[in-house]
Amino acid sequence: MEALLELFCAPSIPSVNVTELKKANFAQLLEKTMISSSEIMNTGSLRKEVSNYMTNSLNNKSHSVSNTRRTVQQILDAAINTRHNEKEKNVLRWVQFCVDTCLSQQVGATTANNSDQVKPTKKKQEKKKEKEDDDDADSIGYHVIGASDDDYVPSDSIDDDDDQQVPSSPPAKKKTEKDDKKKKPTTTKKKKEEDQPPFIQPNAGAKAVVSYFSSSHPVAASEKNGLASGHFIKSYFFPSKESFNAFTSVLNSAQKTIDVCVFSLTDDDVADVLIAAKKRNVTIRIITDNQQAAGVGADAERLQKDHGIPYKTDHTTGYMHNKFAVVDSKTLINGSFNWSKGARFKNRENIIITNLPYCIQEFQAQFDALWEEF
Repeated sequence: MEALLELFCAPSIPSVNVTELKKANFAQLLEKTMISSSEIMNTGSLRKEVSNYMTNSLNNKSHSVSNTRRTVQQILDAAINTRHNEKEKNVLRWVQFCVDTCLSQQVGATTANNSDQVKPTKKKQEKKKEKEDDDDADSIGYHVIGASDDDYVPSDSIDDDDDQQVPSSPPAKKKTEKDDKKKKPTTTKKKKEEDQPPFIQPNAGAKAVVSYFSSSHPVAASEKNGLASGHFIKSYFFPSKESFNAFTSVLNSAQKTIDVCVFSLTDDDVADVLIAAKKRNVTIRIITDNQQAAGVGADAERLQKDHGIPYKTDHTTGYMHNKFAVVDSKTLINGSFNWSKGARFKNRENIIITNLPYCIQEFQAQFDALWEEF
């Protein structure tokens, strides 16, 4: 009976297009593989090839606990939207593999946290630090492209067969006991940053942003610096987990609008923040460079197609090189930082976050003018 139901009730399943999979981002990879899970699970060579794409795609995502949870949920959501019966069983087998691949990324972090409970010897500390340096380099997931963001190409667009190498960390210098003691506080700080919650809760609004900066960074909101009460301006620099957390926290705070004007948008973690805001009925508009938007791994088109977030591009020979966002018409993010993992992990970048009204009005007016022009 099950075979008859499967035969007469289920439409034909499209064959796997390996070329499409090779160029797909993580969300597209899930969608295409879930639909064709039977073919994948029943073809050993295809399963191996697709599993490599899945692993590479996961390596280009951050592996914080919160992001891993979102990734697992994304996998399960993709599975829910597929079929049932015998094909459902194959889908669930594929989901099991995807989840296992995802969670395996967390094993190393969990092991490292557990090992901290036992005081290591000096020799073990040195080996552990060397391994952490290697792990950090591996987690970057971006190839050396060029010195300028004008040369930046999403890593997803680089052919795996080119066998290019991820930038490795510089050779470790011989450490003295004095050096080892100096490095311990830095290591502790890194672990705290890794697990810290968002600075500002989702949908908290502009008042919560002001409250955070006034309490956590009083100098940034000091009247002694010429700022009126309730106003702030704070600088952040990359690469830094704290800077990225501040950046995403302000985006998360949105209650009504987010206007994004950025040269490159390829970071899936940032895209997830925008998707979550859209689900809260926040109105989002994106302006990006036409050449960057057409690149493999760019998120603007996917956000419009899958989530109804509109975007526009410049359609000029020059670059649309702005990198700013206005949140709820009350908070501005501006600086050199492109919304890409290449910039987040590799580059020396900067942003300022401020609520100075006249400054925000100027940036909002520029965004509206560009939106109308494009």
